[in-house]
Formats: sequence, C-alpha cells, structure tokens
Amino acid sequence: MIPFRLSARLQPRSAAAPAVAAVVPRAAVGAAVSAQEASQGAVVVPWRVAQRSASGVIEVENTSAMALDAVRFSLAGDGLLGLSLPRTVLPGERLRVVLRGSRAEVASGAPDALLVLRWFQADGRELLWPVSVS
Repeated sequence: MIPFRLSARLQPRSAAAPAVAAVVPRAAVGAAVSAQEASQGAVVVPWRVAQRSASGVIEVENTSAMALDAVRFSLAGDGLLGLSLPRTVLPGERLRVVLRGSRAEVASGAPDALLVLRWFQADGRELLWPVSVS
C-alpha cells in the first residue's frame, strides 16, 4: 500500500483574477521563449502561490497567457516520493494540491521535504519550480 498520495484538482478562475485577453499560439510562445532564454539564460515562472491553508492545502495559479501542459506535483520527503497525475492548466486556472494518506504528515513534515511543480514548455523541455511545504 502506498503510504501517501498527492491529490491535485483544478479550481475555476477566481472572480478577482484579471481576465486574460487571448491565448498565445504555442508556436509563437516557443519562439519567444527560446529567444528570451538565449539572451537572458532564465525563464519567467508562470505560477504564483494563490492560497495556502494551515492544513497543508496549496493552490497555485497559472499567470501566463497560455495553457501549460503535463502539469504535476511531486513531493519527496522522509525517503518517500509521491506524484500527482499530469493535467493541462489554462490561463487563470488554479491547481490545488493536497497530501493524503497514512504517512502524509511524516512526508510533508520531514526536514528534507520538497514539493516541486513540474510542467513542459512548448519546445518539450520540462521545467521545475520548488514550492515550500511549510
């Protein structure tokens, strides 16, 4: 039996979130990102932590103008690794992650605990963004 699992659910755009004017075509985004990376060596993180609860629920919001593919969370801690199922997150949508299971508190409270948000760029490269669990 798996001692814990990450449960991720899409949340609708909040009424307070600004409307996104248009979704940028993937081909245009890939070219723009590649040019930006070549000149700056860095990629703008298209996420923000929108909400965090005392019970460990974390919501992140897609702040970009494009859909992000194969978005998932991974949590490593106390010698365990958990992954959420991948999904597409549209502009303005929020992804909520909850850690559940018999060893959930042990894994998330471990000194080596690390929650990572993972997604793919239009050119196929995977990007990782660490999110504090505390």
